[in-house]
Amino acid sequence: MARSARIGRIEVLNIEDYAPPPFDPPDFFPDVPLEAWEAHRSHHALDENGKFRVSFGAFALISDDFVAIVDTGIGPSVPEMFGGGEGRLLPRLIEAGIRPERVTAVLNTHLHPDHVGWNMTDGAPTFPNARYYFSARDYEFWTGEGVLSDAPHIPAQAQPLESLGLLELTGDGDEIAPGVRALATPGHTPGHQSFLIESDGEKGVVTGDVLHSRAQFTEPEWCAGFDMDKPTSIATRKALIERIVVEQLTVAAGHLVVDANIGHVVEIENRRYWQPLL
Repeated sequence: MARSARIGRIEVLNIEDYAPPPFDPPDFFPDVPLEAWEAHRSHHALDENGKFRVSFGAFALISDDFVAIVDTGIGPSVPEMFGGGEGRLLPRLIEAGIRPERVTAVLNTHLHPDHVGWNMTDGAPTFPNARYYFSARDYEFWTGEGVLSDAPHIPAQAQPLESLGLLELTGDGDEIAPGVRALATPGHTPGHQSFLIESDGEKGVVTGDVLHSRAQFTEPEWCAGFDMDKPTSIATRKALIERIVVEQLTVAAGHLVVDANIGHVVEIENRRYWQPLL
């Protein structure tokens, strides 16, 4: 299975920060009956023990013009709710030849803690030469009255970037780097964004948390418990999957299991399925 793909002149490389212990499926998808997963066993939506697996990490976008990181994982210290332990994004980036100072842009799909965990390290920007890009709508929400007090990761991993003059706020369609544009995909959070890639006639998308399981390509009505607005999340997921199929986009879906989180969507007997790159 592939951990990277090339979209024109842009390489998309998956870097895992941390893999938590497998979950019972209802722990992550509380509204989906356990028996509904059985139809997806043959498509590897669950492991051999019937557990749901997930990955936390980032995608590096590498071209001659820039080196960008989409999301920054769960961070150096993993919360006990996800099994505890240590995030490994930085050493794994370095192993891949990407030192923090090489990164020119950090693109956060949204501001949940498992996507901004390495934005800052010991009070300083982890990627010192980068601009950081947040959805304007998401930043407005997370810094709003009544939300900020319950989100300690925002003053730790988001707000300091504004005071340091490193923050850029994005809207739907904004070009962030050559061939990379923001795409509004709300529902999981109010301002969730994905990133469209177009280079030399080839296209792809980094989906963020529009999707958490390969089963959702077939069952787009399934929502993870962390989806904040489930009806909007479903509508967004259906629209994005349709676009993926029509435009034949290469997809990078971060929470899918490593080695199987870059691929395409295929249609078989009017049903859509995830097909990882080999």
